[in-house]
Amino acid sequence: MKQILLLCAVLAASMGNAQKNKTLSKDYEYKISEPYRVVDADDKYYISEEGKAIAVKIDKRDIYIQKFDTDKPAQVSMKLYEDAFPKNAVYERIAYIKGRVQLFFTQWDGDNKIEQLFTQEIDLDKGEFVGGKKLILQVQGKVSGQASGRVMDFNLTDKFPIYVSYDHSNFLVKFRRIPEKKRDTKSFDKIGLIAFDGDMNKLSERELTMPYTERQMDNLDYYVDGIGNVYMLNRIFHDDTTDEKKKKDDTTPNYHLELFTLKPGSDSFQVTKVDAKDAFINDLAFFGNGKGDVVVAGFYNNGMNRTGFFSKGSRDGYNYYKNCDGIITYKMKPDGTLYDMFTHEIPLELLNQNESKKTKRKNEKKEEKGEGAKFYDLHLRDLEVKPDGSIVLAAEQYFSVLHTTSGGMNGGMNTYYTYHYNDMLVAKILPNGSLGWMKKIPKQQFGMQGRGSMGFNYFSNDKECFLVFFDNPDNVDITDDKVPATYSDRKKGYLTVVRISDADGSSTRGSILNAKEVEDFKLHQISADRMMKVTDNLLLMEAYKKNKEDVLIKIVLK
Repeated sequence: MKQILLLCAVLAASMGNAQKNKTLSKDYEYKISEPYRVVDADDKYYISEEGKAIAVKIDKRDIYIQKFDTDKPAQVSMKLYEDAFPKNAVYERIAYIKGRVQLFFTQWDGDNKIEQLFTQEIDLDKGEFVGGKKLILQVQGKVSGQASGRVMDFNLTDKFPIYVSYDHSNFLVKFRRIPEKKRDTKSFDKIGLIAFDGDMNKLSERELTMPYTERQMDNLDYYVDGIGNVYMLNRIFHDDTTDEKKKKDDTTPNYHLELFTLKPGSDSFQVTKVDAKDAFINDLAFFGNGKGDVVVAGFYNNGMNRTGFFSKGSRDGYNYYKNCDGIITYKMKPDGTLYDMFTHEIPLELLNQNESKKTKRKNEKKEEKGEGAKFYDLHLRDLEVKPDGSIVLAAEQYFSVLHTTSGGMNGGMNTYYTYHYNDMLVAKILPNGSLGWMKKIPKQQFGMQGRGSMGFNYFSNDKECFLVFFDNPDNVDITDDKVPATYSDRKKGYLTVVRISDADGSSTRGSILNAKEVEDFKLHQISADRMMKVTDNLLLMEAYKKNKEDVLIKIVLK
């Protein structure tokens, strides 16, 4: 009897190992670094350029810089700069500009009532600061910003949003004056726009009053090109309601689009009305490449059909519906003219892929009624302009849900949010504006602590693009007729890659590693934000392994 039990145990173990080996794809390989001491910090930023990689970690006023060997992989050095930030300094952004890494931070001069913007250069080769902080901008009086979101932290962030040109030669700094009038129907925004070259020299500095009230004007995106031209893309409402349409049955939007162009040396915008052919615009943003090709791309819908209280994108403050019928793209000339507008509808067949029978029936009924089925809660995450002028865009279905429950004996109420990062949409638009291919990639991620390990990263080379994310291992061989199994944030999951051919959109899905069984230990604090592309086929990801140690994971895409 004992021999039979032993034989069963051996067979079970061998089957388990066979299943484990079968689950992981042979198209990828990974290597784990030796553990190194963890750096506990509030914020962690990962930068990789020219095959080099560093991490910048900010813990209140202290700054840590870690340099990594991307080949071994390994941590090469770790430098601590104590009290690197002044007491009232606030981090703004890290950016790669003209071959150098620049850390931007602000500092309020209370005695003189001046907002200040500084840069501090980081040497990628050495993994350390170069020189001292450099003051590049001063603004008299306070400017608006965003709350940090941290308990007992009353500092404002995003006081000086920074937009880098796509060739990394120039950048734009924007600020907004605190409105003098509280009513947005009476207040006109005063916006500062300062263009810099890569050596931190000012190319131009203008402060302009917007031609529409705050209520009427909704800014969609900013852009600065390689010669210092500044562009603003805006939604202009026709009244003070900010309603997408005046009546429920209206087929045309209650707004239009305008492109503001600000030339170097000019103190006024050149305003151009953008033809959207009565489409309701969800997202529009500027994208470019190092050659100077610029496109404006996003999503549209045909009528703003609403699906209920929970169909809201929390990224937009719970008040804007991201229900999409298709993709919209424009090309842009250097003078700011938008041309070659193309739209591509998301077909019903694609919407019904990997959906339940109930969802399929609902979609088909909407098509029959003429309402049109939609890709709900779709957010544009990444877009790449290829050297030949074609574009590849990647989007994700994201929403959060507010839950309210009773508090028990005392009759109180408890509220909490759940976060959902689901299916992805990837499409290629050819240089002539026609559709190359469109793919829906199924996934279903659920969590209760913000993004965490959910979402995805987009990478590409000249032949393929890669979507990298944590997934339920049951989805590795998923077919188009199956609903994806749920991956729970920070729980058991496999790092997964969907590999898509740039030529025809054909794709394969494979798992790289099991996050909970990596060389006899489990990974913790895994996140898409802790991953970086080093070369066209090499990724690095940092993770916590407990015992106050991190490891670096080198992932090779064969």
